[in-house]
Amino acid sequence: SFSGCSEFLDCLQAERSDDPLWVLLFADRHAESVPGVLAAARERGMRLCGGVFPGLIDGSRRVGAGWISNPQPEGTQLAVGSLAGARLEWSSPLPELASTQSSSAMVFVDCLAAGITGFLEVLFDTYGNRIHYAGAGTGFHDLRDAPSVFSESGFVESGALFLLVPRQLTVSVQHGWRRIAGPFIATRTSGNVILEFDWSAAGPFYRSQVEAQDATMCGRPLFPDINAVYPLCIGKEGCEDVMRDPMRIGDAGEIAVLSDVTENSAMYLAHGDVASLIAAARQAVIDCGQPGAVDVAFVSDCYSRALALGEAFGDELAEVSD
Repeated sequence: SFSGCSEFLDCLQAERSDDPLWVLLFADRHAESVPGVLAAARERGMRLCGGVFPGLIDGSRRVGAGWISNPQPEGTQLAVGSLAGARLEWSSPLPELASTQSSSAMVFVDCLAAGITGFLEVLFDTYGNRIHYAGAGTGFHDLRDAPSVFSESGFVESGALFLLVPRQLTVSVQHGWRRIAGPFIATRTSGNVILEFDWSAAGPFYRSQVEAQDATMCGRPLFPDINAVYPLCIGKEGCEDVMRDPMRIGDAGEIAVLSDVTENSAMYLAHGDVASLIAAARQAVIDCGQPGAVDVAFVSDCYSRALALGEAFGDELAEVSD
């Protein structure tokens, strides 16, 4: 569990004789302690960045307290952005990509920020497929609207971190969800808000699709009950569909999802069972192949997925860890 700021920083410095850039992933119960840690780190000349999360993965266990500390190799470059007001602003320019060494990107972004898709498009427009990308969305278990990304100077509103790391990265993604209804067209959207499906209010339309599959979902809350079992996905032929978790239905019947949905996207209602989700997670690791000497294995998982799996979430982590 988390102790005082000085003890925490002593623990980090005892791990390394040099002065690396530390990426710190805190369980959200420690969010209030982060500003004090950053202030103490500035006094020591330590460089910290990272985010807070609903839970942490420790091998085959999910834990709700503590932190993960990941020192970055020498030469790692950091860019800090904010998506406040759905407009991306960088505190410094994105780093140049060196042609003489292998590089990869670690990306962390506030899961509730507007304009995440545009942010990712900026990264791809800048670096394209010359590098691989891994990372995670930050946030709180109760979806509170509070900053969850921090840099050396403190929490960043609707924040995003981009780390250009001088090491090779092998990435694999599998989700195991399958289409069970659709397609239906997102006929009107605004960023990460779906206003209409097939010219009907998106919220009631989505609920009717879910209840046609499972009448026991009638009247149940969207989060965390329905969306964890019946997410939406954007159809992608020849590769994994892109998942979009409905998070809330507004007074006008609109659905807010995580990340943007392009207007006129063909979407589906998705569903999965414990076996298909766990099998997909194992396949994701297998698909990484044998990449050679591995320094670090970074695993991120979807919070809605963890809710869907419930007690079986540990089984999925055990498969990945194995």
